[in-house]
Amino acid sequence: MQFHSFDLNLLTVFEEIYAELNLTRAAQNLRVTQPAVSNALSRLRQALSDPLFVRMGRSLAPTPYAQQIIGPVRQALSRLRLSLEQRTGFDPASSDRIFHIALRDTVAVELMPSLMRGVAEEAPHIRIQCHLLDRAEIAHELAAGTLDFAIDIPELLRADLLSMKLSSDSYVCAMRKDHPAAKGRLTLERFLALRMITISGRRRGRSLVDLALSRIGMQANSVLRLPYYQPAFHIVMASDLVMAAPYGVARQYDLALRALPFEAPVLQSRLFWHRHADADPGVLWFKERIGSASAASERARAHGQGHGVS
Repeated sequence: MQFHSFDLNLLTVFEEIYAELNLTRAAQNLRVTQPAVSNALSRLRQALSDPLFVRMGRSLAPTPYAQQIIGPVRQALSRLRLSLEQRTGFDPASSDRIFHIALRDTVAVELMPSLMRGVAEEAPHIRIQCHLLDRAEIAHELAAGTLDFAIDIPELLRADLLSMKLSSDSYVCAMRKDHPAAKGRLTLERFLALRMITISGRRRGRSLVDLALSRIGMQANSVLRLPYYQPAFHIVMASDLVMAAPYGVARQYDLALRALPFEAPVLQSRLFWHRHADADPGVLWFKERIGSASAASERARAHGQGHGVS
């Protein structure tokens, strides 16, 4: 490929197709026809000598080469947008940027309703794409520009990443309302006898609750390990299994909540972004929106703190 003859407008099409993995939605977002997007994809494939996307059922899947170049492409387009916005200013009302954020499912449950309401009011054309949290890749993806933000625990602190505190939450024991253990005080002995669901995104290793128990020489009776909280809540509502969960999300389910009978950790969340993005007006605007949404969630949690927990 000769770079001087390459149409750089095709890169915005590539970015949009990668984000949506659907030509129709990509065309709608770009405000062009689907044949125009298909034609642009054909030109990209010819210029880059790679199919870039292959059909997988009703969706598209990026090829290894597409996965390899999406980071540099997003980073280059982000820097170009930054240069233009520094000259003209970031206008939320007219911007059609896509912000990419990695976060836990529990954070999404609490944060997204308030965040989406605020964004819709100020920036109706902006879109948000949430991604699974992979701690091994977060720093690399923030540096490459494939992620704009990540919300995680404080252990991610690094010199090349900037961060701010978002929230703190406490763990409770959640069980169905007619569970035998919901009657009376939940002692440590009763807790250890319960059949537990452990929540951890890692295949191996102990959760924060497991670590807290290990400090007093105890171990939970874990019979099921899941990577996400949401399916676990539904299993708990329909079985005798119980789980330790952050209060902020557990209170949204019709469950009995009990205080853990041992010193449990506080689950802290921080917002991370890369140092090179700190001059981006769009990133700074979106960071403020996340902070405002998190503060609203924190107030709601504090208002209900302890409600329904015995």
